[in-house]
Amino acid sequence: IHLTGQRPTHQLFKGLWKSSCQNKHKVFFWLLLNDRLSTRQILRRRNMFLPSYDCVCCHLEMEETLLHLFFDCPFALACWAKISIALIGNSTWQILENIKDQLHLPFSMEIIIMFCWSLWMQRNDLIFRGIQPSPLGCVQSFKREFALVILRAKSRTKDHMLEWLEALV
Repeated sequence: IHLTGQRPTHQLFKGLWKSSCQNKHKVFFWLLLNDRLSTRQILRRRNMFLPSYDCVCCHLEMEETLLHLFFDCPFALACWAKISIALIGNSTWQILENIKDQLHLPFSMEIIIMFCWSLWMQRNDLIFRGIQPSPLGCVQSFKREFALVILRAKSRTKDHMLEWLEALV
């Protein structure tokens, strides 16, 4: 029984705080889960003027929303496909739950957090450094970052994480 006004904590939040990721990655993902990441849609909501509010990673002239940037954008879809993840669902929550189910690993949260981080960094590198994003670049960035997460992981999980990472094409 829940007290009035309280809602149960979603499993994704529990997995987030238990993950082996660095705090900056946990906070990033917490912002993503709460739709508080500074996407162009959020910047517009905060009355920040930009020449365009469209996604910079594709040429569909779609507003850069959280859902678009991470899960609907052709660039994001191509990146997820590189690690054999199909994005299924109508909301961020459904899609993330579906990714967890597809991975079916005790460290799936670490994979999801770090992959979203890699997508975000590809986008930021384009905006702030003029570096063209690529699905291969995203996966390479993910592999580097995930290797660092393995160093922070509990010893019983490290070997399994390393095996999974090395098996990625």
